[in-house]
Amino acid sequence: SLWARGDAPDGLVVRLRQGSRVIAEQRLAGPGAEWTELPIRLSPRASSRSATLEVGLVGAGQVNIDQVSLMPEAWARGGGFRPDLRDAIAGLQPTVIRYPGGIYAEHYRWKDGIGPQHARGNFPISLWDDVDTNSLGTDEFIELCRQVGAEPMLVVNIGRHDPNGAPREAYLREALDWMEYCNGPADSRWGAVRAANGHPEPYNVRLWEIDNETWNMGVENYAPIVEMFSTAMRAAWPDIEIAACGSSGYGGSAMAWNSYLIENVAEHFDQLSIHHYEGPTNYDRGPRDYEAFFAATGERIAASANPEMKIFISEWNAQSTDWRTGLYAGGILNAFERQPSVAMAAPALFLRHVSAMDWDNAFVNFDQNTWYPAPNYVVMQLYRQHFQPQRLVLDGAQGPLNALATSSEDGRTVVLKVVNPTDTPRPLELTVPGARGAEAWQVAPDFLGARNTLAAPDAVRAERAEVLRAGDTLSIELPRLSVVVVRVTR
Repeated sequence: SLWARGDAPDGLVVRLRQGSRVIAEQRLAGPGAEWTELPIRLSPRASSRSATLEVGLVGAGQVNIDQVSLMPEAWARGGGFRPDLRDAIAGLQPTVIRYPGGIYAEHYRWKDGIGPQHARGNFPISLWDDVDTNSLGTDEFIELCRQVGAEPMLVVNIGRHDPNGAPREAYLREALDWMEYCNGPADSRWGAVRAANGHPEPYNVRLWEIDNETWNMGVENYAPIVEMFSTAMRAAWPDIEIAACGSSGYGGSAMAWNSYLIENVAEHFDQLSIHHYEGPTNYDRGPRDYEAFFAATGERIAASANPEMKIFISEWNAQSTDWRTGLYAGGILNAFERQPSVAMAAPALFLRHVSAMDWDNAFVNFDQNTWYPAPNYVVMQLYRQHFQPQRLVLDGAQGPLNALATSSEDGRTVVLKVVNPTDTPRPLELTVPGARGAEAWQVAPDFLGARNTLAAPDAVRAERAEVLRAGDTLSIELPRLSVVVVRVTR
């Protein structure tokens, strides 16, 4: 559909054009002085991966148009999501997706993102060269989570960017209203609004975070807000889990921020939400340095008033989309699993249109036709496909390798995930008592600058690798600059 107003006595015409050839056309009645939604239904006479959408006047007139939306019928039947991008998300089997992400959360007003899309308010500021129209709001986000099998995590705005200096209590009320919209029965105030928007059953959102990257306000000012919001949010919904904004990076100031929260308000939150983006040249040492920070933070948590608190790495990545990002992803994912204090982790950026060049580190990169996975996606998907829940102890020297061993609950499947970040192939020998068979996969493009593109979406990919077994002993050659997964059956 499109929205229009103005003077067009002979009406409008909507076309799909492929070069000079019109492949679909529809006439629309002329609008009046008030904004009117005009439905569009085009049936192209030819198939094309790319076409131009034209909206024009038939005869003389002057018309304003807005909110032009066009998608294949199959997309509309699936809730409006582009199937290939939805499937790209599902391909990582995410357990949790955090929304709104990044700085977007700091200005987000959730009430502008519900109800009929044409009646929604715009996002309050311009971000990433755009003023978002809030077409993806609470209901659409949770529907996306349901379609890909993920649990939603919502980040509340505490009001620190309010242009009019609204009191903190107003933003607390807004957060509580949002919780009621998501979790309240259909006869509650905001549950009734949700039901009127087509969702009578509560969403039962369990995971909530108190704002994003609050570092500029100082931890001594943020900590009382954590207590204030947490107390009210838990009073309304006792079964929720709350994350508080933790550190950036892993230096002394980062530990000071985390320590202050842990020492002063630990009992008011369940997860410490921390961020760090690594320089791509530090693909080898970066995961080890950040893991040491997890361990040190975990020690402070263990000695706190809330030793059950966990770390949530809510934004992580290396800042590129070449193979260095894949090596970093393999090492840092191993670190997440190794550290018992880490409960969840969420990468950023998740999806990126290829025209957005300022943050070229996304897992899923797309244009209007297709998408390609960055190396971090390739590695994360391989790891996810071979995830096993039990951590095992590795005996023996790992040297420069970054290795993690896990097993199934019954111990019949053992998985080794190992990164060789060096320029030299490395022989690996693994002894698994009772080994009966083994398979292996590797991502080894043999070049740090290797990357996927729209034209070559699988230049960096997982491939089968040869693994030899002699009784309980397995041998494999790790290519240089590689990520390898070995799966052993016992």
